[in-house]
Amino acid sequence: MSACGVVCSGCGAFYAVAKGSVYQQEVAEAWRRIYARDEATANISCHGCLGPDKQVFHTSIRCTARRCCLNKGFNNCAECPEDSCAYLERAQSVWDGVPEIGSTLSAEDFEKYALPYCSHRERLAAARCINRSSKRL
Repeated sequence: MSACGVVCSGCGAFYAVAKGSVYQQEVAEAWRRIYARDEATANISCHGCLGPDKQVFHTSIRCTARRCCLNKGFNNCAECPEDSCAYLERAQSVWDGVPEIGSTLSAEDFEKYALPYCSHRERLAAARCINRSSKRL
């Protein structure tokens, strides 16, 4: 899970280089069609947002929630004792419109290119609850 609750392993960029250039091209074309993102095929690559800068998707490098987690040594924002912050809100707001876009997609495209970005707020909130209950035990 990313800092803000996205399912990294479900994202099209996750380990895309290992999946090959044909896969990267497929993702680039889908993102262009669905999200109007004009990404070069070679840019479709990421090892998860909390990895080193040279291994994350280029837009994740600037994410302040990611930077905060890295600086504090957290695996994601659910480990933070603060319930909310401007960094997390900014990061999560990027994904808030995905469910509406998803309603215009085929079931296959939705599953491959939208679902990993949906329910990010709920996923992170559930992780926060689990994290806090395990600390009480």
